[in-house]
Amino acid sequence: MEAMGTARGFLRSMFEHRDDPYEGADLETSRRVTAALLGLSALLSLAFLPLEPVGDSSVGGAGWAIAGALIALGLAGAAMISRRSPSFGDLLVVAYAGVAGIAVLNWLAGADSSAYEDLFVLWVGAGAVHPPRRAFVHLGAMLVALALPLVYHGASGDEVRDLIAEALILVVLGAILTSYLHYVRRQRVGLRTGAEVARRLARVDELTGLGNRRAFDEVFTIEGAVAARDAVPLSVGLVDIDNLRRVNESHGHLEGDRSLVEVARAMERSLRTTDRCFRWGGDEFVVVLPGSDRATADEVLTRMADSVERECRFADGRGVDLTWGTAELDPGASAEDALASADVALLEKKTDKRR
Repeated sequence: MEAMGTARGFLRSMFEHRDDPYEGADLETSRRVTAALLGLSALLSLAFLPLEPVGDSSVGGAGWAIAGALIALGLAGAAMISRRSPSFGDLLVVAYAGVAGIAVLNWLAGADSSAYEDLFVLWVGAGAVHPPRRAFVHLGAMLVALALPLVYHGASGDEVRDLIAEALILVVLGAILTSYLHYVRRQRVGLRTGAEVARRLARVDELTGLGNRRAFDEVFTIEGAVAARDAVPLSVGLVDIDNLRRVNESHGHLEGDRSLVEVARAMERSLRTTDRCFRWGGDEFVVVLPGSDRATADEVLTRMADSVERECRFADGRGVDLTWGTAELDPGASAEDALASADVALLEKKTDKRR
């Protein structure tokens, strides 16, 4: 029952509407597959010409010119696709054009069945690289092209049975290839999503939801490059929660964690939209202030500390005090240099508070 449910879910996913039907598809691989199939189809058609003459149709000797033109277009198209970057829409047009070309060659051969119609199997692969809905419509067009000799020639019972057998082979092969490639696209989307989630989680502090040290390094590197390019200031603030250790000792670490989360949220709310706050570790936070010199950074952190004191309370009812130090990034300095300067300023303020 579980297997049947999984199969039904998979089949449903093949035909459900998607904003991006090609999500998870590899355009480069699809381009190479289509180019290879187009070139192979043209070369095999060329090899079939001595075996399946195309001058006996109703157009007479012009059939050779038409066949030659189709083969030349196929080879040129394969070369063009290999060298350029067509879209998925372009590749789908090529897939339909390939089916039409085989149908014309089969008609030019002047027979109910010819070697050219065996080339339809190649174009199953060209259609299967597209989403299931489009792949099966392409497969339907191929079956119609396969059955065209019944319209302009008629056929005996044996020929109809051969046609049905060929159609079944195309349907089964098309269903297998389309399902497999759909599965591959789903797996690729899942892996990509999982990797994105992992990258995001690797940059987020689990307790507070703020960015962690890795996230700080990335943001500071980017903002430092922008500051150097645009000749604008960039400051950093190092912030410490006063007396959090006493809360942990008196009320337990769970209460200390609650206070950390509450303070982190209050800090984020009080900062400007351009500023970013990160948890540095323990009871310390780092604030990145793009476009701010040290004086402006001090003003921003002063407002932030006032806001935290008003909004946050320890378990004993006392307001939460913050101590901070700021530093402005000097030209050519690193994040470590700025943080070291901010740490010195932080220690000076802590020393002043103890006096």
